[in-house]
This record gives sequence, C-alpha cells and structure tokens, in this order.
Amino acid sequence: MEALVLAAGLGTRLRPLTNSRPKPLIRIGEKTIIDYIIDSLKDFDEISFVVNYRKEILTDHIKEYIKKYDLNIRFIEQREVSGTASAISLSPYDEFLCINGDIFFEPYLISDVIKLYSKYNMNVISVKKVDDPENYGVVYKEGNDFLKICEKEKNPSSNLANIGVYFFTDEVLEAIKKIKKSERNEYEITDALNRCNAKVLEYKGFWNDIGYFWDILNTNEFIMEKLEHKILGNVEKNVKIIPPVYIGEETTVREGSYIVGPVVIGKSCKIGPNSFIRKNTVIGNNCHIGMSEIKNSIIYDKTNIPHFNYVGDSIIDENCNLGAGTMVANLRFDDKTVFMEVKGKKINSGRRKMGCIMGSNTKTGINVTIYPGRIIGSSCCVYPGRIVDKNMEDNTVLR
Repeated sequence: MEALVLAAGLGTRLRPLTNSRPKPLIRIGEKTIIDYIIDSLKDFDEISFVVNYRKEILTDHIKEYIKKYDLNIRFIEQREVSGTASAISLSPYDEFLCINGDIFFEPYLISDVIKLYSKYNMNVISVKKVDDPENYGVVYKEGNDFLKICEKEKNPSSNLANIGVYFFTDEVLEAIKKIKKSERNEYEITDALNRCNAKVLEYKGFWNDIGYFWDILNTNEFIMEKLEHKILGNVEKNVKIIPPVYIGEETTVREGSYIVGPVVIGKSCKIGPNSFIRKNTVIGNNCHIGMSEIKNSIIYDKTNIPHFNYVGDSIIDENCNLGAGTMVANLRFDDKTVFMEVKGKKINSGRRKMGCIMGSNTKTGINVTIYPGRIIGSSCCVYPGRIVDKNMEDNTVLR
C-alpha cells in the first residue's frame, strides 16, 4: 500500500519558526511533525512526499529518519504551490492514503481509514467534531455517506471538520482535472471532493492542525503525557527528578536542580546548578539552562537560558541567548485568554497562559521583560532593561 504526504506549504502563520525550516519540521515532544506521520506509515510499501519550501532540509531529514524502517520513499516537487488539489494531482498512485503534512493524530486513525476503504472500495474522508467548524472545511454526511464539504463556511450547521487524512481512488484525480482555481487562486481539494462519492470516517481521538503557535503547545502537552522515563546522561547528587523525564546522552544535570516531568532534555546539555524545569518542557541538544525556571515550553538546540530567567508557555528557537534577568510573562493581569497578532490579525489563542515566540539567533540583554503573546523575529537584539510589548520583525534591534 502507498501513501502521499503533502509537505510543500510555506507555513507563514508560524514564522519566525518557519524562517529556517518547513512546517513539518516543527518540533513537538521528542520529534518533529513529519516524524510522527512517518511512524504511523511504517507498514506501508512506499511513501511519496510532495515538497517545495526548504525542500533540501526536509528531504535530508526524512532520509535520515526513515533509516529505522524498511520503507521506499519518493520526493515530488510541487513547483508552484497552488493549493492542496494541485499537490494531490502529482500523486504517482491510482489508489493511496493521503495525509496533510502539518497535522498530528493518533496512529490508529490510519488503520481505521484503510478498513473503511477496504470495506466499500470508495474514497474515504476522515472528520472530527470541533467547537469552531467555521475555521475548517465542514463536512456534511448522512450515516457514513459523504454529501458535501464547504470550506470555512459561516454559521455551518455541521460541526464535522475535515482533518486532512483521506483514502483516494482515481475518481478524485479525475475530478481534480475538472476544477478551476478558487477565489484564493488555489486548486481546492474541497471542489474536487464535491464531485466524488465517498465514505466518511468520524474520528474521536486526539487531532490538531498545527496552524498556530498555540497548536504546537497544546499538542506538545498531549504527547508528553506518554513520555517514557529514561536517563542517559549524568545526574549529580542532590538533584530531584519526578518522572517521567528523558535526559539525553552527554547531558549533565548539576546539583540543586529540580525537574518535574514530563520533561525532555536532549544531548550534550548543561543543566544547573539550581535549575527548575517544570512539566511539558522540551529542551533540545547542546543547550545551557542555568539558575532559571522553565515551564511548559519548547527550547530548540544551542539555546542558552543561563541566569535568573523565567520562561513559561513559550517557544524559543535555536541559537538564542537570554541575558540575566530576562523574564517572559505568560499571564494577563485580567486573567483573560491571551491574544496574539499573527499576519496582522489579533487572534485569540484560547490559552490563559501564553508566553512568547522567539525566532532563531535572537539575543536579549539583562533585565528584559517580554509581554504575554509577543512574537520576536529571527536575528533580533533587545537591549538591557527594555520591555517587549509588541511584536518584533526579523533583524530588529530594540534599544
């Protein structure tokens, strides 16, 4: 059996994290998004990946990751990123599983989709009940028969969202040939599906479309619940560890540190002395965390949080350095949910606690304060004592 993974998107809503990597390489828990997808397809005969943005980084990562499996792979370049249907039209298969490359789901969804296809020998669309269907392609069905799908419909009467996992036959490929570009100037898979017969699978497990920063943190919290306790590094005396905690090879946790799992710490890190690392924190490789507190955050490789810092509910990209006393606020005074400005629009994160997003190669001076929900671009510099109360574009200096 074959699968097609759609991984060509630009991921503009996740910048600056996607400045240096495609969205499928966003890290959640111990792995990247694409790693979890590959794991779910490990029993397939062949997987094709549709790629475009930062394709070299993505293909290199995939080639390395699949070495653990006996899998055949192909890479197909979507030269013009002009919609999901355009990407699907590049499929080398007549019958295949199709997955959006920027979603997280529980692996049993794949077997359920295949079972439904095998039973009826028809296209399969997977859906899930959501609280905000107006933000998704909304599917209408009768029993398990597909009726129609409407893209981001206002006031929909269905709460079933298309979750981006399908089984397609050549009927869909033929339908794609007949559609025209939408108002968004894209070839929409919804237009093709409305020309086809299909069965609908209602999925009830965990699923998230990784479209915004808070989706990363929400998904990370789910993944970390399943973490296995494993200590490969060196832990000095007088360190308190509450499992589950994963500590990578050649990492040293020094005296006085307190780690409350689930926590992941990568390879070759220096932790402590007197670090306080709280649940749902993921720390990459070659990081230095000193006498600081980190909670519910994702810290990428080669980042230093060394002296009297607080980082909560945040994502800090690689090769960043926080000056002594830099604090990331994650809670509003009025205790309401945090809004973030993404691509010029203020959007409710739905989270009561939401810290900052910091792009790669950014540095802060001593005693910097960062307001909740602020986005700091890549290669920025914040001078000592400054308050970051609004977003900062890439390569900005705040004096």
